[in-house]
Formats: sequence, structure tokens, C-alpha cells
Amino acid sequence: MKISCNILKGHIKDSDKIDWLNIWDKFSIRTAEVEGVIQVGNDLDKIIVGEVISCEDHPTKPQYHVLKVNDGEGEVDVLCGAPNVRVGLKSAFVQVGGRIGDFVIEAKKIAGVTSYGMLCSGSELGISDDHEGIIELPDNYEVGRNIKDYLAIEDIIVEIDNKSLTNRPDLWGHYGIAREISAITGYELLPLDVYEDEIEGEDLDVAVHNYDYCPRYSAIKINNILNKQTPLNMQIQLFYVGMRSISLLVDLTNYLMIELGQPMHAFDAAGINKIEIGLGEDDTTFTTLDGINRKIAANTLMIKNNNKYFAIAGIMGGLESGINNDTTSIILESANFDAYVIRSTSIRLGLRTEASARYEKSLDPNLTMIAAKRFIRLLKNIN
Repeated sequence: MKISCNILKGHIKDSDKIDWLNIWDKFSIRTAEVEGVIQVGNDLDKIIVGEVISCEDHPTKPQYHVLKVNDGEGEVDVLCGAPNVRVGLKSAFVQVGGRIGDFVIEAKKIAGVTSYGMLCSGSELGISDDHEGIIELPDNYEVGRNIKDYLAIEDIIVEIDNKSLTNRPDLWGHYGIAREISAITGYELLPLDVYEDEIEGEDLDVAVHNYDYCPRYSAIKINNILNKQTPLNMQIQLFYVGMRSISLLVDLTNYLMIELGQPMHAFDAAGINKIEIGLGEDDTTFTTLDGINRKIAANTLMIKNNNKYFAIAGIMGGLESGINNDTTSIILESANFDAYVIRSTSIRLGLRTEASARYEKSLDPNLTMIAAKRFIRLLKNIN
């Protein structure tokens, strides 16, 4: 399991006083085995916020654009082949003399144009796997400012041996790890910032048919979700711990899973009338979110919507349960499932997910509402 020290720092008071590179020896001795500690983002230099002032097609090379980029001190000529480049776009700009890893940027003549710097994709910066175009920065970023003034690119990533956490379900999220670091160092663990107001809304039709297999099922309908853009720093943190940014609502559920260890799922509320959690009665074929048709044996714990299979409980949602760009209302699922049931189903299907790995460890049922309230708080902060 990968852990971001930047996330941990947000949960501990006076975290800047902790030696984050070397604390992990004590953690290994007292808590769980650490397999590796690496620094990321410290090999980037002279990368600033640049703004595209003009964008012209190259006269002979249609794959290129000839740009003028404002770097905060003036305008420089830049050659760029990114398909999303356009006038007014702010992006990460490596100035001449800047560095990405071992690669130092120099003024270079390409296709008859001398380029004085480079606009970067998220992949080139090492903060995402997106290499299709240059990274798009918010309009309120100040031109000429160091990109690290806005984005938490520098981090320390710690890899902890999963087997050493088998008997510690509380450590399958960053908050649990922060609690351990707090105990080791003596610095105060900060309380979670959760939504404390009374939650009011329409009653949902939810039926749990076997409480031995599903001790707790929390669900809430959230409407009027307008902002769909995941904050860049959250995207970076997800990427650093091995997750790909998909969309705001999916990213939030994944973020809560790595923060608290509680898997969650966001269903598009459109068309959901009755949710049932229980054992399937017959063998069937079910298409999961990854588009694969899977053979589901009878007595598999499933989630139904309107008497139709909707998800494999605790493992993966169905293809029809996914949210899309038009989704403005969701049903947020935050549930607790029996560890043995999830483990046996995962083995039988040959399908082990981040969610099933955590449910297999016997999670605290009280986490369901804590995670839901934390989700609402983060969503309200973004929207």
C-alpha cells in the first residue's frame, strides 16, 4: 500500500516538525514493515505558470503550433505540438535552464523555429499518466509563479507491506497511519473535518435482507452537484498512491478510501428507486464497471436496483451503475460487508479490487457514516 506524506501532514498538528524521511524506521519497528521510501517532485526546477498569448499553425509542419508564451517577465517563442493548446490557456512552462529529471531545457531550433522553453503534460511532470496534451491550470494562477507554489508536486511516498497490515484494518487508510505517526512522535492527531450539520433529505427505499453479511448499509442522495472538476492537488495525491483520476465523484470516493480505508460507491441517482442487498438466487452473467462479463454464482452477495442486479457487493459496481459527465445527483453508498463473504467471492471471481482488499480485513461498521460525512464536507468545499 502506498502512502502520501502530504496527506498525512494534513492530519497532524505541527507536522512540519516531523522528519518525514526517517520516521519510517520507527514505524517499521513499532507498527508495520515499510518496503520503501521515495521522494517525488524534487527533480523539477524552474517550472512556472505560463500563459499562451498567441497560437499560430506552423507554416510547413501541421503537427506543430508556434506560440508566444508569457512567462511573467515577457513573451518568448515556443514550439508546441499539444492538441489542446490555445490562446489564453495557462499551463506549466519550463524555462530555459529548467529541469525535468535529468533533462535540462535549452533554447533549441526545431522545424525552423527556435523554442525558448517547453509546455508540459501531466505525464512529463510525473503527476499523472495523461500525455495527450499539456496540463491545463486554473485561470486564477498567477503567471510567472513557480508551479510548486500552487501544486503539491513534492512529496514523500511510502510503501507499506500489505501482509503486515492483515490484522490492522484501521491502518488501511491515511488517517489510521497518521494516528500511528502521532503516537510515535507525540504530535497531536487532528480531528477529521466532517459535515456536522443534520443531514436532511428524502427517504431512500433500502432493504438489507441479510444483516450477517451486511451489518450496516448507509446511503444518502446528494443533489445539485454542479462542479465536476477534481482539484489538481487531489488528482496528484491519487496518482502518487497508484490511482488514476477519473471524475470528481469517482475521485472523491477513491480519495475517501485511501484516507479512511472505507470503500464507497457513487451511483447515478437517475432511475434508482429501490436498493436491495442480499444473496443472488441463481447463476447469472453480470457486466462489471470494467466492461467484463462475469459468471456470478448463486448465493453471491449482490446489490439490486428495482430487482435488477446493480453491483457485486463490496467488490465492483455494474456497468449500468456508473456515473457520467451529465450526473448531477448521486446515491452515495457507504457500507460494511462481512469479511469472509467478500474474500470468498473475490477468490471465486478472480477479482480483487482496492475495495475488496479492505473489506476482507473486517472494517469498523462505524466508518460508514464518518466517511459519508467526510465525503459531503469535501464535496461542499469543492462546489
